[in-house]
Amino acid sequence: MTTFAAREGEPWSNDALWSPDYLKSVGPTSHQGQFASNMAMYTRAMDQEGHVVDITWKELSKGALESISSEKKVKEIFEKNGYDVTDKMDFIPLLDGSITFEDGVPAGGGVVTFALNSLGVDSEGIEPGDTVYLMQETKPGSGVWEVYAAKVGENYDIAVNVSRNGSLVLVKVMSNGDVITVDKTTGNVVDRVPGGNNTGNTNTNPSGSTGTSTNASTSAGTSPKTGEF
Repeated sequence: MTTFAAREGEPWSNDALWSPDYLKSVGPTSHQGQFASNMAMYTRAMDQEGHVVDITWKELSKGALESISSEKKVKEIFEKNGYDVTDKMDFIPLLDGSITFEDGVPAGGGVVTFALNSLGVDSEGIEPGDTVYLMQETKPGSGVWEVYAAKVGENYDIAVNVSRNGSLVLVKVMSNGDVITVDKTTGNVVDRVPGGNNTGNTNTNPSGSTGTSTNASTSAGTSPKTGEF
């Protein structure tokens, strides 16, 4: 897992991973790594009937970057989308970009598939069947985000339904604590792996997410708590 060490006397955090410079380094116009060319080559979009549709990518807007410029802000987004967030959880951005459906967003949203290995994403700690999260800005530059859970496929592909043009961030959530799986229909805990059985950082495996959250100064609001880690 990519981490940054804290300065002496300062608490450790992943804030450096949410800085504008780092987010740009895992975005579509980055001059680092493979993202500059691979976002277009290894992301595919289809409509609800399975027809391929054209998309383009650009980097996140200034407003979007400012709204997620620290791990604390990202944790608040998850909390306001109904997730139980603890101090033991680490939030790691895997890739980001602002998507545009060239002929308009398909009815019901576009199904966008990310080929993680081909994109050059740091997939350390990710296995097929694990859950990752897509943060989607509700309006360009608003700082208001929705969070959706997505499963990693056998070929390390992730397919998500994207309902609008705009900013997207794919996030890995790691935890040194208990890993809890909750049935989103009944609210019952269906699986729990005690933290003492973990040999290192482990992906959380929650289910369910709804609502919106905001870190923008001009808007506010919370959502019902319906998702849990």
